[in-house]
Amino acid sequence: MHPTSAPSAPSAPRGDRIAAAAYLRRLPGMDTDAVLLTLTALVAFTERQGLALAAVHYEPRPSERLATWAELIVGCRSEGVANVVVPSPDHFHHDAEIAAFMRDELAQKIQGAVWYAGGSADTTARAGRRAD
Repeated sequence: MHPTSAPSAPSAPRGDRIAAAAYLRRLPGMDTDAVLLTLTALVAFTERQGLALAAVHYEPRPSERLATWAELIVGCRSEGVANVVVPSPDHFHHDAEIAAFMRDELAQKIQGAVWYAGGSADTTARAGRRAD
């Protein structure tokens, strides 16, 4: 977990659930309550998908993006976590094409799936290709 992270998630998956990590970036206009609400929604989403949130990688300021991104990838690889949950594409980037690129790159780097928890439909990118 990032040293300046949001409240901690469970440190290990519960029961038969598969571990997942969350990536959350504080978007412009998000206060502490909005961050906590988003984290609560991520936990609920992972539970609906049969996953257990094992780590939260939180980027409180844009200047921390590269460090948080690297920590997310290294953490997933070293812990064998092949699922990452993100609230929405905006948490990757405000430009849709760049957000899609980042999502696909992350799926490739962790050799797994990146889930969007928000929006009208739950969508997933697996190993760099969309599996909506």
